[in-house]
Amino acid sequence: MLRQLVVENVALIERLDLNFDAGLTVITGETGAGKSILIDSLGLVLGERAAAGLLRAGCDKAMAMGRFRPPPEHPARQWLAERDLDLDPEEDLHLRRVISANGRTRAYINETPAPVSALAELGDLLVDIHGQHDHQSLLHASAHLTILDQFAAHPALTQGVRDLYAAWKEADRALRELQDNAQQAHERRGFLSYQLEELDAAGVRPGEQAELESQRARLSHAEKLARAMENALELLEQGEGAALELTNRAVGELEDASAIDAAIEPIAESVRSLHYELEAASERVRHYRDGLELDPSQLADLEERLDLIIKLARKHRCDSDELEGLAERWRAELDALDNLDGDQSAWEKRRAKCVQEYDAAASKLGASRRKAAAKLVKGVEKQLKELHMGRTRVDVAFEEKGGDPRANGREEAVILVSANPGEPLKPLKEVASGGELARLMLALKTELSDAVSVPTLIFDEVDVGVGGRVASAIGAKLAQAATGRQVLAITHLPQVAAHGQHHMKVEKTAKGQRTRTSVSQLTPAEQIEELARMLAGDTITDKARDNAQELVADARKLRG
Repeated sequence: MLRQLVVENVALIERLDLNFDAGLTVITGETGAGKSILIDSLGLVLGERAAAGLLRAGCDKAMAMGRFRPPPEHPARQWLAERDLDLDPEEDLHLRRVISANGRTRAYINETPAPVSALAELGDLLVDIHGQHDHQSLLHASAHLTILDQFAAHPALTQGVRDLYAAWKEADRALRELQDNAQQAHERRGFLSYQLEELDAAGVRPGEQAELESQRARLSHAEKLARAMENALELLEQGEGAALELTNRAVGELEDASAIDAAIEPIAESVRSLHYELEAASERVRHYRDGLELDPSQLADLEERLDLIIKLARKHRCDSDELEGLAERWRAELDALDNLDGDQSAWEKRRAKCVQEYDAAASKLGASRRKAAAKLVKGVEKQLKELHMGRTRVDVAFEEKGGDPRANGREEAVILVSANPGEPLKPLKEVASGGELARLMLALKTELSDAVSVPTLIFDEVDVGVGGRVASAIGAKLAQAATGRQVLAITHLPQVAAHGQHHMKVEKTAKGQRTRTSVSQLTPAEQIEELARMLAGDTITDKARDNAQELVADARKLRG
């Protein structure tokens, strides 16, 4: 529950430090005193958007801090634990928001910086605020299904339907994308087939261009190379003074000398090895000469092949050695395009399966909703009877929605009301007045209170448009809703305020050129005075005090 609210420099509030207890706390004050500022300040703590003009004039920053004590095993504790912000059982949770004059805002959870969205997530778990606009939201059928799901308390069913809807949507998106790209795929397939046919026909090998360029250089100078080979052979092995002849004679001389002096044998062996190497080199020169091609047509064919390779490389903007890899990649892409038909069929089957599973889950959700609706109607009519609307009939009408899956299931739910005997059930906006809407909302929230784990409920003037015994019934209903939890109620009716177990008064005072709002915790005697003021106006009479005491006594009797 909310244990403390500290507010600084928010609107007319200079500083407030308020402590709250369990049960029903009523907040009263004259119109314009600043009761709504309390709700706005708490809204800052709970991550709501900071309204323009919320910063007190002349101040650099505003601050609002709420101190909470979530019940054991409350979802808020799990939320904190999942984010390594564990809270000890006897430790309070502090949520703080700071608004600067430049529009910047900072948020803290137990003094650890956090995004404002985190405050909002925690706030939804800790506090439920109901104001006059909530009455109007009942007029919108879109809110009725949410109300019903809250009461039914079947989160596993609703989440299951949402998950299957998401799976169907993904399958549908993928299938539509495949279908939309079918023409592009056809065009791409034709392009790849043509390009691959060209590359396959060319059959360019990695390294082929370098080989051909080397061959071209050799063929282009074939005559010069042939002359060089002939000259080399002449010097190596032909004619008087050829290298082979000279080394052979040197070997003979050295062999003869080694017979006289064995020390000459290694020298003879060395020259003999040189002679053998020269013979091998001579053979290689002859082989090279014999392999030279002097046919001009061969050079033309080679030039043509090189030209083809260079053009293909330039066309595809890559090195000629990369052409083979490019063809392989295109071949793989073409195979993938050829499998598109199979992919489309697979996604069609997957989408159909999603619809089948979705319909089964949606059917279970719909059955749960109808069961809950009957129970909710019975409970709300009982609550309305206690709020002096005993002749009001309530029902929930369902409308099945076919076609594609929807995130919320296959049906819409609309709360119907007949406020007077003999009148047909109609949508709320056609039959309910402001006061009736307020009481209907209170009846709904009271009936929903056990299904919602939020420990603190705040009602901002839910007694609008009513008075007298109806107001007293609303006060009793608020007190009932506060059983086992914390309820804060801003009211302008003494019949409602009399039911408060705790009473706070909001006042606006002027000092010098500044106006400030203050809040005080009333004693039992001060509560009587405040109720008398609400009954009698500025001039409080003894009769008003007697009436106030009677209201409080009657409220206590109702609480037992």
